[in-house]
Formats: sequence, C-alpha cells, structure tokens
Amino acid sequence: MASNNPSTPVKVPPSAANYTAATLDQDLRSQINSLLIKEGHVTKIQEHLLHSLNANPANWPTLIQNHALSLLRSGEVASFPTLIKRVLDDVRHDTALAPPLPYSGSNPPTPTPSKAVPANGEEGGATTNGATTNGASATNGSSISVSTTPLNKDPNQRPSLAVPQAVIADALRVTREALEAVVDIDENGTT
Repeated sequence: MASNNPSTPVKVPPSAANYTAATLDQDLRSQINSLLIKEGHVTKIQEHLLHSLNANPANWPTLIQNHALSLLRSGEVASFPTLIKRVLDDVRHDTALAPPLPYSGSNPPTPTPSKAVPANGEEGGATTNGATTNGASATNGSSISVSTTPLNKDPNQRPSLAVPQAVIADALRVTREALEAVVDIDENGTT
C-alpha cells in the first residue's frame, strides 16, 4: 500500500508553475511520474475519476456507450479503431463547446442548480406523496434543486458527450493532492 509521504519527494523550483508541456524538463517529469506510480497515486487518481464519472448524474459512461452503439448500428463506423477515433473526436468536439471551469484555486466549484422544485410540486409537476413527476422529492416544506434544462434543444441531436465539469474539477483536485504529496517546491530554486 502506498504511504502518505514519499521517502524522497521530488524537488521542484518555484518557476515550474509557469512551465508548459514543451518547457518542462523531461527528467523532472520522469521523476514525478515515477514517484506517482510508485506511491500508488496514479491508481488512486484513476479509481477516483472512474467513481466520479459513474456517480455523476449526467451518467457519462452510459452516454458514451450508447453513442458508440449508435455509431455501430447505423453503419457510420465498421471497425474498433475507427469507432474509438470517432467517439474521442466527438468527445473532444463537445468538450470544446462546453463552458470553461468556473473556478480557480484549490477548491472545486459547487454545482449551481438551474431550478428549485417546491415540496408541494407546484412548478415541478404533479406530486404523489411528496414525489414529483420528474423523480425529485422533498419533505417538510423544503425545496430541492433539479436541472430542467435539456442537454440539446433539438430532439434529433445527440446529448453532449463532454465530460461533466464537476467530474473534471474533482479529478483536478485529486491530481493536485497527489502532486502535492510527491513534490516539494524548492524555494531556493537550486535544483
């Protein structure tokens, strides 16, 4: 099992915060990656991402599966490599159209509701014993939040395949924590 503190953290100069993938020292990148793997952080990040994707109400893994099946059934793609390329291209396209993450810093954003549904069901559909027709429920006069905005306005258009923003924010938080566990910023910049 991985320990919380690595035996030898990687020393990184403060200027590394401004590095890009092109300017990052390959040895430094290799050291960080090796330590992330050795300490079990890569597995933790992957497991957390998978859990977040499956737990998110957008049900992204099922959207991807349904899109892939649709492409295969329609005959638009005929081979697995073509299917993977097409699905990844569609995800990239939809992600590029998605709004950017609405935060900066170390705390992930809190999802903001698009509409509150009162407990009595007014404005939210008919109720039966406190449950609204859209599947939401509330008790004791409280209200709950439910998104009522459709993914696409055109019913013939497929739903967005962009990775949900909350999942991205959560994955970034876990990745930042993993990096902070294996990297020490050398304030002297002498590395």
